[in-house]
Amino acid sequence: MKKIAFVIPYYKINFFDETLLSLEQQTNKNFNVYIGNDKSPDDPSDIINKYPNLNITYKEFEDNLGAKDLEGQWIRCIDLSKDEEWICILGDDDCPKKNFVEEFYNVLPIVYKKNINVIKAAITSINSQSKVRGEDLIHPEYDTSINTFWRDRNHKTHTSISENIFRRSSYEKKGFRGFPLAWGTPLVAWIDYTDGGLIYGMNNTQMSVRSSEINLTRVNSFRDQKDVGEAMVYEIIFTDYHDSFSDSQRLFLLKKYHAVLHYYKLKNKLPSSIINLYGKYGGLKAQLFYILREIKWKFSK
Repeated sequence: MKKIAFVIPYYKINFFDETLLSLEQQTNKNFNVYIGNDKSPDDPSDIINKYPNLNITYKEFEDNLGAKDLEGQWIRCIDLSKDEEWICILGDDDCPKKNFVEEFYNVLPIVYKKNINVIKAAITSINSQSKVRGEDLIHPEYDTSINTFWRDRNHKTHTSISENIFRRSSYEKKGFRGFPLAWGTPLVAWIDYTDGGLIYGMNNTQMSVRSSEINLTRVNSFRDQKDVGEAMVYEIIFTDYHDSFSDSQRLFLLKKYHAVLHYYKLKNKLPSSIINLYGKYGGLKAQLFYILREIKWKFSK
């Protein structure tokens, strides 16, 4: 039985051949591939037909959903899959290393023993010429999703979608949160799927994650939606996972949330005012920081 499904929300053809080639070259072929065409102007059929040995299910959707609801595009692509126990949402320009699937099966006994719902592979960053950029990003073998989030917010790690493998049962139970452009979805989903618990770091293989001029992360056209997504991350953390952090960590995260609200002119959606939260997590000193920050922002306009 094939335990893993690679789900590819397809739109960009630029590097799609490389992505399918990386699957064709897997040392373990025990997986299925599901491709959902988000009404792309570029027909990928010729590329798909180059790989008859891959077990591919392909569907061309009648509307372009990803530009307005990327999570919705991910969901309908996942819906193409069958009963595989594990899912990897693979970007149409990202490439798993040859031993990615092999290592997945190698770590499954450990993952099952510890009842882990999310596996995170090491990341190799590549550019538009498929050249490696910098050193590989590896992860602790065992880390909580809460600590992974904390390290991400402190620029000690990076979270995207393609390097992660997650249990279907966790996805079906928790789903996605409705982030615009899926901006923040992976960060929060892994906390939801693990209830703040363990993530397994699969460091004997890598996911090559592409950084190019056509990546959504590099395009400023959707800045407003990204800003809302960034604020939503902190709102969910303070609402649902407040008890998972110390007061000093909460104060750090509050400062980031406060800055997002200010710079992008968004409204606070937490039940308490920002200044009251500063006082709660940092006392009078923190409230004074808030006041001085507001004065600085006011006169820097």
